[in-house]
Formats: sequence, structure tokens, C-alpha cells
Amino acid sequence: MDKRKADILKIINDNYDEEKIHNKLNKRIEKFEQKYSEELNEYIYIDYSDLLSKVKIGGYIRYVNFNNELRWGGILLEIKDIDTRDAKLMLKNTTNNIWMIKFSKNYVFYKKHTTYNDKLRELFISYAGIK
Repeated sequence: MDKRKADILKIINDNYDEEKIHNKLNKRIEKFEQKYSEELNEYIYIDYSDLLSKVKIGGYIRYVNFNNELRWGGILLEIKDIDTRDAKLMLKNTTNNIWMIKFSKNYVFYKKHTTYNDKLRELFISYAGIK
């Protein structure tokens, strides 16, 4: 490796502070959750590792783009290119429009699909006072 590349890598490594980046991301997510508290109620922020473990097809996606604009998203139909670390999410809304978003270009929030039985169970538990 030539000296110039080594110098560039040294500058990058010296300035890369994972904890600082993580804290900055957490502050940004908290800001979104406060700003869009009603719209993101019951939604959780998803990072790439969560995409592999927590996200299921049929769940609901909302996302904030890099212009800090909330997008309503839709139902998750498919996850493409998940092995490239640049996954694309295929979404469908209530008017049957289908589109894809890049996971790396948005802050993605996810909510598990809620069925009629889930709602009935919650109603029963709240009525019975079990929780």
C-alpha cells in the first residue's frame, strides 16, 4: 500500500468513533420519535441487524428520509439484496401501489402485523384486568 493510502486510512481510523456515531444516531431517532410521536406510536426503529432478526414479511413500515420527512410506507412484501448490506424493501400501500426503498437511505420504523385475533386478545386481557 502506498503512503498516500496509508495516510488516508490513518485519518479515517483516527476520526472514527463508533460510540460517538451511535450516540448521534440515537439522538436523531429520539428526535424523530418526539416529532412524529403519534405517527410512530407502536413502531420501533430498525437497524440492519434487526432487519435480519425482527422484521417479518407482512409487517408495517414507516420511514424517515434523509430530508427528515416522514413517509407512511406500507406493508412489507419482500426484502431484496439483504446479503449486500444495501437491502431494498418492497412496500405496498392501501391503493395497491408497489415501490422499493433502500434501507441504507432511510431511517426505518417497523410495526408487527396486527390480526383480528391479536386485537381481540388485547381487548380480553384489558377487560379481564390480567395485565
